[in-house]
Amino acid sequence: MTILIAIFFISCSKIDGVNPSQNKALMGIAGKKEKANSGYMQQSLDNWIEKDWTPTVEKDESIKKKNEDESRDFTIQEYVDKITIYASEQNATSDKSHSQKIKTMPVIDK
Repeated sequence: MTILIAIFFISCSKIDGVNPSQNKALMGIAGKKEKANSGYMQQSLDNWIEKDWTPTVEKDESIKKKNEDESRDFTIQEYVDKITIYASEQNATSDKSHSQKIKTMPVIDK
């Protein structure tokens, strides 16, 4: 127990700043290392956001107007509005969705 208390006081006495990421003693124990290269999933998500999500959502004038004000607070409703716009655009552009294919099957038909 005394060893843990000693480690605690030693690490606290060497704090370089308020931010824990600047604490050299804590970083020596935690060993936080950031990867320079992102993985496949992150790259594909970034590509999807850049090439599909953003252009589709930015077509809406109300979203453009909201994005111009950088001092506004983020709301969950704003994200839900973007999802609605994206989903309606995707349904309008897709030839046949999976649900439409299922409905055309003879056994599952309405």
